[in-house]
Amino acid sequence: MKKRKIFALLITITFLVLIFHKLDFSKLVETFKDFDFKNIWGIIIFYTIAMYLRGYRWKYLLLGDKKYNPIHLGNLFIVGTMLNIFLPARAGDIYRAYYLGETKQEKKMKMFGNIILERTLDGICVFLILLAAVLMYCKQAWILNIAYMIGAIFIGSFIAFYLMFKFNKVDFICDKLIGWSQRLPQKLSGFCIRVLEALKGHINSFMEGFEVLDSVKFTSFSFLSSAVVWALECYVVYLILGSFNLGLSFSASLFVISLISFSTMIPSTSVFLGPYQAAYILALGIYGIDKSSTLAISTIHQMLQMIIITIIGVIYLLKFNLEIKNKKE
Repeated sequence: MKKRKIFALLITITFLVLIFHKLDFSKLVETFKDFDFKNIWGIIIFYTIAMYLRGYRWKYLLLGDKKYNPIHLGNLFIVGTMLNIFLPARAGDIYRAYYLGETKQEKKMKMFGNIILERTLDGICVFLILLAAVLMYCKQAWILNIAYMIGAIFIGSFIAFYLMFKFNKVDFICDKLIGWSQRLPQKLSGFCIRVLEALKGHINSFMEGFEVLDSVKFTSFSFLSSAVVWALECYVVYLILGSFNLGLSFSASLFVISLISFSTMIPSTSVFLGPYQAAYILALGIYGIDKSSTLAISTIHQMLQMIIITIIGVIYLLKFNLEIKNKKE
């Protein structure tokens, strides 16, 4: 077993031990029974809409290129999300870049750069949600510090990507390194030059994924659509929490959506087992909801998401793989 898998497994086990320590299983079962199915169709509809709106957001990130259909991009996003849930190392994001590279004759590294930018916008939106929740409803120092740290990571990344794209020095740096490599012994020099030439090409392709940053119009549309997507995600959580009649305000959904979103960044086994539940417990703990009840709520939330994503994802994964096969043939 690779070191990464062992590390992820250890993290999952650690979180599960903390979650199940002194857990009231009778309360857990009772909370499951309390779930009211009155909001189920609203949950399914709004969550699905949010998924497909990401397809429109992705088209904006691709500068509105006419060869891309936003519904098709939404389907591809859902497939990628499904693969991210069940496979390690963000395999779904890699698949999305690979698929468009194979079917749309795009550079795969360009598409991967574009997906990284998409994830950065998501991080900024979720940071703003968490910051709003903290400042408006819960000004505890520890969670405020977490919010600032997360904001620094994602806003800093966005600024860094913008500067790297606007002042691209990849060719200059690689050419300098190639010049120095020519002074090395012949065999070593040839190897270094080949590596640097390949690296220069891949990095330049990656930076092409940030072309949208040259357009105020499409960058603004991308931010606006991201805001709408995350507003819908928050509303879905609000409907789920409302199905348990706990009397929680909308602010609780802000804490939940932000903390569970950031929990997926923590290495773990498939389906984000452990960190996801811990983030939910942390979020609802602010409102005094006990661990046993929260575990039941988080389980239902996660199961509903997985069912929706898996049903749509499997259908289109099979279709997309067939398209790739036909293209190659």
